Amino acid sequence: MKLSFLRHLILFVLGVVLTLGLAPVYSQPILEHHSNVISAELASTAAVSQRLLEQGRSHYQQSQWREAIMAWQTALGQPNLSQHQQATLWSYLGMAHSKIGQWEEGERAIDKALQHLENLSESNDHSHLLAQTLNAQGQLAFAQGRTEAALASWQATTEIYQALNYASGITGSLINQSQALETIGHYRQACQLILNAIDLPEQRCELRSTEQLATIIQAFERQSDVTVQIIGLRSLGQILRLTGQLPEAQQLLTQSVAIAENQNLTSQHVRSLLSLAQVEQDLFEQKRDRFERANRQRDTSELRSLAQKALSQYLEAEQLTTSLTEGHDRLLTQLAVQKLAFLVTLQSANPELSTDELSINVASLLQSQLESINQLPPSPPSRAAILTNIQLARTYISLFPSPLAPPLAETITLLTHTYKQAITLNDTQTQSYALGTLGHLYEKAAKQSVGSQQETWEQAQEATERALQLAQTAQSPHIAYQWQWQLGRILTAQKSNEKAIIAYQAAAQTLQALRQDLVAIDSEAQFSFRDNVEPLYRELVTLLVKSSTETAPSQQNLSQAIQEIDALQLTELENFLNCNLTQTFQLSEPQADTTTAIIYPILLPDQLAVIVRFPQAASQKQTSALHFHHIDISEAQVSQILTDLRQQSENRYISNDFFEQSQQVYDWIIRPIRPMLDQQNIKTLVFVSDGSLRNLPMGILHNGQHFLLEDYAIAISPGLQLPQANPLEQVQLNAIAFGLSEVRPNFQPHAGFSPLANVETELETIDNQLPSRQYLNQDFTANALQNLSNSRRASILHLATHGQFSSDPDNTYLLAWDRRVTLSDFAQILQSQPTATDKDIELLILSACKTASGDNRATLGLAGVAIQSGARSTIASLWAVDDQSTTELMSRLYQELGQPDISLSRAEMLRQAQVELMHTPGYQAPCYWAPYILVGNWS
Repeated sequence: MKLSFLRHLILFVLGVVLTLGLAPVYSQPILEHHSNVISAELASTAAVSQRLLEQGRSHYQQSQWREAIMAWQTALGQPNLSQHQQATLWSYLGMAHSKIGQWEEGERAIDKALQHLENLSESNDHSHLLAQTLNAQGQLAFAQGRTEAALASWQATTEIYQALNYASGITGSLINQSQALETIGHYRQACQLILNAIDLPEQRCELRSTEQLATIIQAFERQSDVTVQIIGLRSLGQILRLTGQLPEAQQLLTQSVAIAENQNLTSQHVRSLLSLAQVEQDLFEQKRDRFERANRQRDTSELRSLAQKALSQYLEAEQLTTSLTEGHDRLLTQLAVQKLAFLVTLQSANPELSTDELSINVASLLQSQLESINQLPPSPPSRAAILTNIQLARTYISLFPSPLAPPLAETITLLTHTYKQAITLNDTQTQSYALGTLGHLYEKAAKQSVGSQQETWEQAQEATERALQLAQTAQSPHIAYQWQWQLGRILTAQKSNEKAIIAYQAAAQTLQALRQDLVAIDSEAQFSFRDNVEPLYRELVTLLVKSSTETAPSQQNLSQAIQEIDALQLTELENFLNCNLTQTFQLSEPQADTTTAIIYPILLPDQLAVIVRFPQAASQKQTSALHFHHIDISEAQVSQILTDLRQQSENRYISNDFFEQSQQVYDWIIRPIRPMLDQQNIKTLVFVSDGSLRNLPMGILHNGQHFLLEDYAIAISPGLQLPQANPLEQVQLNAIAFGLSEVRPNFQPHAGFSPLANVETELETIDNQLPSRQYLNQDFTANALQNLSNSRRASILHLATHGQFSSDPDNTYLLAWDRRVTLSDFAQILQSQPTATDKDIELLILSACKTASGDNRATLGLAGVAIQSGARSTIASLWAVDDQSTTELMSRLYQELGQPDISLSRAEMLRQAQVELMHTPGYQAPCYWAPYILVGNWS
């Protein structure tokens, strides 16, 4: 009888584990330990107690929570139960009540279990049962949104298991803690806890190699409890998704799915599939965003493949749910809502997918999914259910005002009901989410002039302000910034510009703090910078520079606008590089360079705004250091002219269209400030360019008589933050030069590239002017670059090879003899250098590289290479340049660098080399001299 009872109890424990899903982990060995003691005691009780316990176990395993509760409550009424037995049954009842949202009953049951445990003497068995009960208490709190209480319970659980040296318990409770930390946005800390749980405390959470992932997967597979393997892999995969490590998340979640499928654990299988589908969807949206930026036609097939992968995960999950018993309403709802959101995304992507059968079916799939959601039974109230309802409401809002969108009143009812549920749980965060989403619904309705517009705007404002207050009360800045931004939009629409600016500034400041903190911003922003971050800054800048014909923006507003544009540039680079960038130098501080002006041309929806920072007020006529002017023209018109001018610039002849367009842009940006430039004896212009302006070499702007480059040295800055640099006259110059004059036939990484015959001459020129080390063709390998970390770094690093810069990090690379060196490779190779001053690269020169054709943000890749290398300044080209003209330009540049007494700045040396080439017969056209730009420090 004892062995039979033990077997049944172990099966019950397994049933508990199978139902946990995304909820905290219950490790099977944790409960099995109790089974030895509990079964011995319960075996001596009446047979009816055993039968009732078995019935409860069977019902629980089949998700029949109410029937399990009835059986265990009846068992509690039996005579002769020990304190230990009663504590165990009350603990199980607490878990069962939590499954159907009976929070008070669940808490009462847990309290009863703890009371019985107080009456027991200290022992290992007592400690194990206490840990189990605290674990259940944490699950109950977590389901209600009381994350801090859950975290405290699980921390106490971990301490008990550590005292007992019980490895499986420690692992499970640490994974539970990580899920709580993930919920409140501490993603990196949550990641580290999981790594600690699987005995990899030295492992970092930035997983960039297959070896690191393999080590982690092997560590999970060593866990004796397969459910801990599945949930642990899933939890870590979700954290990596939230921190933007999508391919790595995909690998871990794929493994989680495989284990669940192999073990035939259906509910775990479905949950892992849902997490994997979300990653596939995120990869689709990321690729779509990069596809739209770079306009790369060959990405279309990959885009379709990613869409099909995500959709197949949802379809497989749906098929599996047919075998689930009742009691999985929340899981079914989560699946249905998540799939609906993806179908809406696919519908908006139809232009890119129009030739694929998938796009043809989206409309019908979407309609069918909306109908199926209406048939779903209500889920018990819980934090997860509330968040699912909010996601559903957001999806409905994204459909508005299409015919597929549910009536406005229906969505309002859904959000109002959800808000009330959040109140019953006393969950401030979800209350904020519900009210903020309601405010967004009213905002969209007001824009569509649904109902009384003024009243709707007022409703939007009231709901948003209440949501913001709740987010601040909950100390949740990752939620607050969304409502601060939303409030700014609403106030702008109501013409309350001053109040709107205050709201926008608060949102920008919150976002800035989030970037510097380990608390990540809303996960969407990690890979949808264009939708969730960039508009905030642009809308704020538009407000700050908005002026009437009589009144110009104040100096304070202009200064703030510059700060926001710089923050936008920096945030975009961080998003591109997926890292935090150290701020080492700020142009906003008093400038020591009195001959440099900083120019901010800013593309706004209805104007081209230009802000110029002068080093000083030169006369009474100019009493301020910031100048502003603007052109009333749409962003689309400006971008079209810039695109045409860029194309004209690459021609080997100069057309009338080129001069017309070049003078047009000159008139927009330079002509209004030319008198001030002359007054202050400005020698260098530094452009902090925006959007498609970044792909245009400003030296080609023409005033009708000569090019801008003939009058000024020109540099490009990615924003305020720049690495400090020493004047070259104070640096002992030497060079390391890598060159690729040949390409390997039938070698895929070199496919599509032609030989660079003049590279050998280019390297000889360098060697004639400066002490240098040379690596040509077969010697130019990724390992040769890597070996730089083991030797004294030269002040100049010269790479004469094919390469491409793109807004897609995966499509930014340099060509070496043995492979393509990607942006991440470049970072690992050069960032591994010591940080001592004598190791710094003062000048990185990339000849024969180019920006990706049609990619308006391709210079992100160039700036990314510059930043990843740690170079103080970078010289590179915007388009593929004639091999011979490159050698001519580099020869002139290195003649200046080889002078014993350098008196010129970096920007001026490049300018003189370009102007000399410009006046050389055969090289007058801008295609030969114009594409070379200096990025970073110009002194």
